[in-house]
Amino acid sequence: MAIKTPQQYLASLNDGRVVYFDGKRVPDVTKHPVCKITNDWVAMDYIMNNDPKYQDLLTDLDSEGERVSFALQPQRSRDDLLRLREVVKLWARVCFGKPSGAKFVAKDGLNAVTVVAPRVDKKYGTDYAANVEAYRRHLQKNDLSFAMGLTDVKGDRSLRPSQQVQHKDFYVRIVEERPDGIIVSGAKTHISQAPACNEVLIAPCRAMQEDDAAYAVAFGVPLNTPGITMICAQPEIHEGATLFDHPISAAVYINDATIVFDNVFIPNERIFLKGEWEFAGEVAYMFANFHRLSAETYKAMELELFTGAATLMAEYNGIEKKAHVREKLTWLVMYTEAVETLGRAAVEQCVGEEGSDLVYPNPMIANICKFYFADNWHTATKYIQDIGGGIIVTAPSYNDYMNPETHDFMEKYFGGSARTSTENRLRMVKLVRDLTSCYEDVLTIHAEGSLEAQKLSILQLADFGRYKAAAMRAAGIADSNRNALFAELPKFPPDL
Repeated sequence: MAIKTPQQYLASLNDGRVVYFDGKRVPDVTKHPVCKITNDWVAMDYIMNNDPKYQDLLTDLDSEGERVSFALQPQRSRDDLLRLREVVKLWARVCFGKPSGAKFVAKDGLNAVTVVAPRVDKKYGTDYAANVEAYRRHLQKNDLSFAMGLTDVKGDRSLRPSQQVQHKDFYVRIVEERPDGIIVSGAKTHISQAPACNEVLIAPCRAMQEDDAAYAVAFGVPLNTPGITMICAQPEIHEGATLFDHPISAAVYINDATIVFDNVFIPNERIFLKGEWEFAGEVAYMFANFHRLSAETYKAMELELFTGAATLMAEYNGIEKKAHVREKLTWLVMYTEAVETLGRAAVEQCVGEEGSDLVYPNPMIANICKFYFADNWHTATKYIQDIGGGIIVTAPSYNDYMNPETHDFMEKYFGGSARTSTENRLRMVKLVRDLTSCYEDVLTIHAEGSLEAQKLSILQLADFGRYKAAAMRAAGIADSNRNALFAELPKFPPDL
């Protein structure tokens, strides 16, 4: 089949899957008014892949001459990563800062198991690498949308998976092994776009110990498989919400669903890890390495939108020349461009893994970029809210603006600078409200790894030997380790 049409993609979702939204079973996700927001957003992947204007960037011809999604190809060079970065930029710019979820996250999980599976095969004589490659071809040939199921519900965070007290299903686990496959139970949560995807790729979210072997499991499975139940995330908007009032959230419902596995059968050919506990952490680590490119690229595009909204809000309020506003706008420009530059630098200085021909962004630079973005988000939110004013949370709705009985009052009293219309000012107010919501604040801090996860990675990756060698040389202290960078430098000050 290769590249699907958006209509074929939407039809594929009406497959008997079990989905609950706001306490009710959804008989057909393609007809549910709020789930449809996610479906239409994810469908942009198929719309753009079929557009001749974008096909050279977004698709490749496979060995059989069929057009397949470039996002599903393994990235083996710096140029591949730079191209992928342009793909994510396009997705994000088209979809108001939030890339289409058809392949956005799970492609990075697919690359992670591509790297780790051969290591497991080498140690245990398994066939996981062949399974991964067959799965990749299955996704390509059928142009499937697939979600990444990484985050377990976890239960008591102070306890490892096998130590949980209330029950043993806080992490997805193997409950039975059969000659033809395994039975799994447990739950994954924060799984973006899951009800709008054909499949989910499940992988461990953390390192395991030997007692946790049952939880060291990775596999791919269709989301209409018996025993799978999806519970939709509570949305920011309600049925009938307008794009005027909710320009982002009425167009992008990420639907970070919870996926419950209740004794679900996974056939052998779909398994990529099965109890090899010492490799669980490697899969999670490699996913993070690959996903940094995706995360930092879309965040830079989100900041374009954010900084543009702050600038227009200042102009629409007539305060763009005020010193404190200019200072805030300057900071937002530096923030936006720094995230873009750091993200590109991580790709320019990409690295690889021994035994694999795949490459990913430089982990040190990538983690710094992610931390910098997330750690400064609330400052950016404060600045744009300060520029926008209290109207961001007190403005009446689109229905009030369109009501003949109140329209003229709103047109008269909600105007700002004479250089723009009242309608445009109100539209920008609503955009700022969406961009600075509680959802966006929490998403920014926790998506793609928490602040603490970034700090831990940066500390572990830090080249303290180099830092110490520089200081010891300047202080006149002999470096017994003879750091290669500093040991051969000429004496300074010179003896003249």
